[in-house]
Amino acid sequence: MDECHECGGPVIEERGPQSVQVGERFVTVEAEYLRCTACGEIVFHLHQASEMERAAVDLVRSEEGLLSPGEIEAIRARYAFSQVDLEQLIRAHPPKAVVRWERGSQAPSGPADTLLRILRDPPDVVEQLARERGVSVRIHPDWQTRAGME
Repeated sequence: MDECHECGGPVIEERGPQSVQVGERFVTVEAEYLRCTACGEIVFHLHQASEMERAAVDLVRSEEGLLSPGEIEAIRARYAFSQVDLEQLIRAHPPKAVVRWERGSQAPSGPADTLLRILRDPPDVVEQLARERGVSVRIHPDWQTRAGME
């Protein structure tokens, strides 16, 4: 984009603080964007917006001590669950929440994070929930190796 879509003025690439909403919170992260030198309009390329959102989610995850994408993947690997299985087991919403958590584009809520931690540790809780919710469960024989938890 060489010109502003609002006024037709020239745009330049900049980097600076931007406020981003993550759940109920607003956080400020450094981001790259395009700014019109004539009217001041700020526009993001898709990759810039994605990077900014990921940085905001990482900041919230760090500040709130939430599980990382890799830790969530390890929980799933332990029980050989698909992402859909895990969503069904914990009744995650919206659909594809686990995909977003593992991709790092969204952090689990506090209650979802707590439930994931419970699933991470005592397998008998997982087996009970799985029975109640119709999810087949088996402990993957090499889950520790696959999850990098040796």
